[in-house]
Amino acid sequence: LTKPEFMKCCNQIWVERGFPSMPSHVFHIGGATELLLQGISPDVVAQQGHWKSQAFLEYWCCIESILPLFISSSSSTSRCLTLDDIMLDFICCNRLTVPSASS
Repeated sequence: LTKPEFMKCCNQIWVERGFPSMPSHVFHIGGATELLLQGISPDVVAQQGHWKSQAFLEYWCCIESILPLFISSSSSTSRCLTLDDIMLDFICCNRLTVPSASS
């Protein structure tokens, strides 16, 4: 099964159920989010996903609006608050600027 065949199948299922067609990149973003929620260091997630640090942070800045839609009961509120601290440390250690939520 090739990537294009897989995405064609996924999109057919999603569209038939009233969801929009999605690019394959959503799996990359979702995978990074899941790893962060499981407690994997942002440095490891960024390296493993071949993320450029700034791009990685731009997705993370949207996390507050995304998480309530998809978070499972296995992730606690306190864990999400801890992730905020971890991500701020990642930003500081890498001397990055925080992208605005509107970009």
